[in-house]
Amino acid sequence: MARRNEQERLLNEALNNLAQVMANQGGSGGATMYHGLDHFQRNNPPTFKGGYDPDDAEAWLREIEKIFWVTECQDHYKVLFATHMLADEVEHWWENTRPRLEGAGGVVVPWGTFRQTFLEKYFPEDVKNRKEMEFLELKQGSMTVAEYAMKFENLGRYFPHYQGEAGERSKCVKFVNGL
Repeated sequence: MARRNEQERLLNEALNNLAQVMANQGGSGGATMYHGLDHFQRNNPPTFKGGYDPDDAEAWLREIEKIFWVTECQDHYKVLFATHMLADEVEHWWENTRPRLEGAGGVVVPWGTFRQTFLEKYFPEDVKNRKEMEFLELKQGSMTVAEYAMKFENLGRYFPHYQGEAGERSKCVKFVNGL
């Protein structure tokens, strides 16, 4: 906890310093970033501590992206803000992964690259494949129609052939056949 508080203090200090430098130069990039972080944190973003729980990892990512959406977070701040919410094992993973993704030039890691790398680590392809198979084999059985519909929607997001408008008819057929 003390380490987390120290990191937060250092991040806020760095953002304040950057805001001051930018203000002295006639720009407002640092101030914008600082206010963006403040706005982001007011939405109570969850902390992710790692471990092997693919559903938890995916839920964390979805929650962070919802906050990005409602705060209209600019792309170049997303990785900075999201990684601020990493702790314990996953924080160490990011400290080791970031230099590889940034490369020699210290380029800011794009959100899409972070997202893909994060999912490869914490929501591996074999888990996604198992969820696809579970979706393909889903039948109502002893579930109520409401329970079946909820499970169908939850698992359906892992099956790319039913995504979008083109797959809607096939998705309906699959749903009815599983009743």
